[in-house]
Amino acid sequence: ITKDHSEHLWKEVEMKLFRHYKNKSYKYIGQAKHSETLEDVVIYETRYENASGKLWVRPKNMFFESVDQGGNKIPRFKEIELEVKETSIISELDIQYIGQIMEKAFGQWDPKWFFSTFNNHKNFYLLLAFIDNIPVAFKLGYDLNKNEFYSWLGGVVPEYRGLGIAADLMKKQHDWCQKNGYSKVQTKTQNRFREMLLLNISFGFDIIGYHMSNEGGPKIVLEKCF
Repeated sequence: ITKDHSEHLWKEVEMKLFRHYKNKSYKYIGQAKHSETLEDVVIYETRYENASGKLWVRPKNMFFESVDQGGNKIPRFKEIELEVKETSIISELDIQYIGQIMEKAFGQWDPKWFFSTFNNHKNFYLLLAFIDNIPVAFKLGYDLNKNEFYSWLGGVVPEYRGLGIAADLMKKQHDWCQKNGYSKVQTKTQNRFREMLLLNISFGFDIIGYHMSNEGGPKIVLEKCF
């Protein structure tokens, strides 16, 4: 993520994770108007158990203001930045991270299955997302030919879903595909992964077919042209 991008994430409804200066994290939901005063307020959600409530409202100016702590001015709520590593050379450590995310996201990680595809392709492009140096998401694909790119695997750790991470990685992948001369990107998913299916469609994918699979049912084939 570029510096300019990270400074405006809260405006673009993408990555929405903030840490309060007392060290608890919150999901930024959005802004609203007070019905009587028309004051701008921020709606946010706890990411921890709170007996008093899950959704909270605070004046926008207060949410984004600085507070004094020990004589130092610090943000009341500081955005927790999403760090994204991108690479075309997949290391053993990268694969370990992919395995960890797959295990948490889907409840399974089969290295034999992974390498049965991985070893038969080249020209990969991997995006690995980290929050506080913890791997929380990835998106991996490879080229089918000089014009077509295949978005193969991806996943987000459950506790970090709903923060716009999958959308951010998809946008970054598509930008890279265009810059590298691909005219289309293809992917596959299944009905049981409804959120990913809807995300793909919202990003301009068309459903072009399906085929039977022994991996939990039929696979839906989607394609997007640039």
